[in-house]
Amino acid sequence: MGISVIVLIFFMIVGIIMVVVPSLIVKKQGRGPFPYKRSLSIGVLLLVHWVLWLSGFYALLPMGVADAIFLPVWFVLCAFGAVFAGLEFKNNAAFAIPLAGFTFVSFVFALFMEGLSKM
Repeated sequence: MGISVIVLIFFMIVGIIMVVVPSLIVKKQGRGPFPYKRSLSIGVLLLVHWVLWLSGFYALLPMGVADAIFLPVWFVLCAFGAVFAGLEFKNNAAFAIPLAGFTFVSFVFALFMEGLSKM
């Protein structure tokens, strides 16, 4: 088994945890309180950043501008996502777990992109 298969299996396990655990929490405890606005906004910003990257938006920008904003914004969003997921866990664990998983996947991907850009 190569490293890529191990990483793929790991991300599949993280994805399953992001879906199954919150559904079990909601089933056991009910829906719970509404998530904090800051947690919702970080989740939306991470999603928008992914959509912009997947749609090729950063390719339309000049190289210097794209390099200056792409990875730093991604790392800042991941840092805020980790902090707010921890704070959200006290309020609504069913929302905090997918936010933490999405933040973790984004952080690992950002590290991958950082390493790839240095080659």
